[in-house]
Amino acid sequence: MPYYTGEHGKRLFYEEKGNGNVLVFIHPPGMGRKVFREQHKLSDKYRVILPDLSGNGDSETVTKAPDISFYAREIIDLMDYLDVKEAVMVGYSCGGMIAQEVSLTFPDRVKALILAGGFPKVATGGLRFEFLSGMEWVKKSPETLAKLLSHSHFSDMEIKRELNEHMAKSDPDAWYEFYNRAFHFDCSRRLANLQVPLLVMYGSKEFWINPHSKYYRKCPDATLVLIEKAYHQIPATNWEMFNGTIDRFLEERCLV
Repeated sequence: MPYYTGEHGKRLFYEEKGNGNVLVFIHPPGMGRKVFREQHKLSDKYRVILPDLSGNGDSETVTKAPDISFYAREIIDLMDYLDVKEAVMVGYSCGGMIAQEVSLTFPDRVKALILAGGFPKVATGGLRFEFLSGMEWVKKSPETLAKLLSHSHFSDMEIKRELNEHMAKSDPDAWYEFYNRAFHFDCSRRLANLQVPLLVMYGSKEFWINPHSKYYRKCPDATLVLIEKAYHQIPATNWEMFNGTIDRFLEERCLV
């Protein structure tokens, strides 16, 4: 099994497939790497790395109070372990906050930044409600939240079950704190310093997140893409468009 042990002595899980330029996929709270099931297809052309962050999925809990910078350092540690000098960071939803932190703090390790439903801070009432509801569900019934999220991402019953069971392994305390720390995170004022090409994708129907696109217009090299008739779960529900847009973006930036 592809585990590695960090300086903390805990075992962290990752999947690795394919060859070529490296794409590191960073998941939202509690969901683990299996939310990126459809991105395995990119391994035909790229080296795809999918970690379970500590306290999530098959990884052991390092700390029950992780913050965004902690997880960013964890990504860098995994890259060091795999001898990856540079990678494209791909963050989905709240996982995009970690991808942004890696890109801003360790710019020499990042070739490009790709966000699905990205936001540098929680700045709309709808997103605040989503975060607070998620935190409340984790406290009361993480099993119910896992079921809700797995059903909102996939239609195939077997895939739903697989994701649901994977999420059930996540440490509820670490899951809650991931939400909580992200809820208070804000890198919006630092975005003008972003040194790498940026691609941000939104579903046209995720009205509670789309307004965050205004923060990325200040970035030196930003591309914004709107996927029509899509909600927030585009890596799962609109994976063909999502994967294709990633591939075209990297080809245009000569990062293939």
